[in-house]
Amino acid sequence: MKDYHTHHPHSAGGFLNAVTREDWDRVAAAEGMQPCFGVHPWHARTADPAQIAFDLDEYLTRYPQAGVGETGLDFSVAHRDDAEAQRTLLQVHLGAAFRHDRMAHLHCVRAHEELLRLLRERNRCGTLPRFLIHAWNGPHELAREFLALGGIFSVGKRELSHPRAAERYARIPVGKIFPETDDHPEDWKTVLAMFAVLRFQA
Repeated sequence: MKDYHTHHPHSAGGFLNAVTREDWDRVAAAEGMQPCFGVHPWHARTADPAQIAFDLDEYLTRYPQAGVGETGLDFSVAHRDDAEAQRTLLQVHLGAAFRHDRMAHLHCVRAHEELLRLLRERNRCGTLPRFLIHAWNGPHELAREFLALGGIFSVGKRELSHPRAAERYARIPVGKIFPETDDHPEDWKTVLAMFAVLRFQA
């Protein structure tokens, strides 16, 4: 099984997500990984949406195996003042993912309802791309809403270690939830073992 969301190349392979625009060439050059081009919502304030839109079209055309990410919304205290810039940049990423038929890798912190609203709006307009929400830690009621839109999830050691992990993940269908390491590729074997136990319990 491959790593469905990471920022560091490792032997398992998987989806290697950029954080800033400056990451894109490094991500593209990593052997054995599937590159994902994007700008993390933490950096939305300093990103030029028009330039990112242009660059995404260029890179997704050049790398037909690539995905889009990391992108999303983060309304935590440290980043909620950038909410409008995050929304604008997220729409740029989702638009590129739809046009090129790629999967968007989404970050979401304290913004699930807003993310759901934006995705539903695109679904009504027929412009919703495939998407994955990484580090999923929401309740099953919300998971069902994202699943209904065609979404999938990835989880890592932090999420799988939560006391309510079985409650959160056991009802998500097989093939809709996958392992990730995010910033900790050294956790891969542990994540796989924890994930296997969770799916067995399901």
